[in-house]
Amino acid sequence: MNIPSGLKLRHVEAFLAVASHGNISAAARARHVSQPALSKTVSDLEALLGVTLFERSGRRAVLTPAGETFRGHAQVALRSLEAAVDTFSGRASGGQVKVGVLPTVAGRFFPSVALEFSDSFEGTLVTVLTGPHSSLIEMLRSGKIDLMVGRMPVARDMPGLSFEFLYEEPILLVGRPDHPARNMSAPEALAHFPLILPNSGAIIRQNVNLYLSTLGLSDKKPRFETVAPPVALALLEKSDLLWFISRGVVEREVQSGALSCIELSSDYMTGAIGLTRKFKFDDNSPADRLARLLHRRAAELADGSR
Repeated sequence: MNIPSGLKLRHVEAFLAVASHGNISAAARARHVSQPALSKTVSDLEALLGVTLFERSGRRAVLTPAGETFRGHAQVALRSLEAAVDTFSGRASGGQVKVGVLPTVAGRFFPSVALEFSDSFEGTLVTVLTGPHSSLIEMLRSGKIDLMVGRMPVARDMPGLSFEFLYEEPILLVGRPDHPARNMSAPEALAHFPLILPNSGAIIRQNVNLYLSTLGLSDKKPRFETVAPPVALALLEKSDLLWFISRGVVEREVQSGALSCIELSSDYMTGAIGLTRKFKFDDNSPADRLARLLHRRAAELADGSR
């Protein structure tokens, strides 16, 4: 076996922490160790492997090509090891996790994580429920679901609950691929064409209202209100309507060219995506294992976007 005799699990975990956070200080805080100790662990790993894993640029630690290669193998190895430990500890089979999923993560992010979870814990049933944000919050409080994944709840919904950040997601303005507004500025397009807005109870509606207000369009009435893709996509296909919606809801259509985007150029037309759950939970429950996987996948996506 061509593995250095001094290579320990702590070396791999330290390396992945720095790769995820992008600097030694943040990784050290996350692992509850001192910065010098974590830096030495990474340096020891580089010495054991005989390669440079990070280039230091100010406070940043940027993966080298060798570091990128090692990260891919390390992530796979760590996931396999965790699955094996759960198997032999009796935690990998049986049980159920009930998840409330909002539209912004229902299209791609959550299904991909759920498949990985199901492959690792084959005996665990994953029950997925969808619905309005307010409804899922009540289901979470009453114990009908274990987790809710989607936009960060508003402050009034948070007592007794915790929000764990996963990633930032923008709000898009979209229309059919040959929409006459596709080469216009957003203010011009919004002034000339009818709108579909998110429902008044949707988390992103406040951002959209503020954006329209800054353009002097707060009095413009929408033709429709919805966050439901089947309805909105059918409306967009046959009209000059424009739709404000979270990227995750329409990412597939945007990437395939089935929808065109009008550039908004606004820093605040974005919001936090994460998981919401009660403060008290079982560290070894299926729900917590799924939560850890959601965090890991979000960190991998963030690394890939750098």
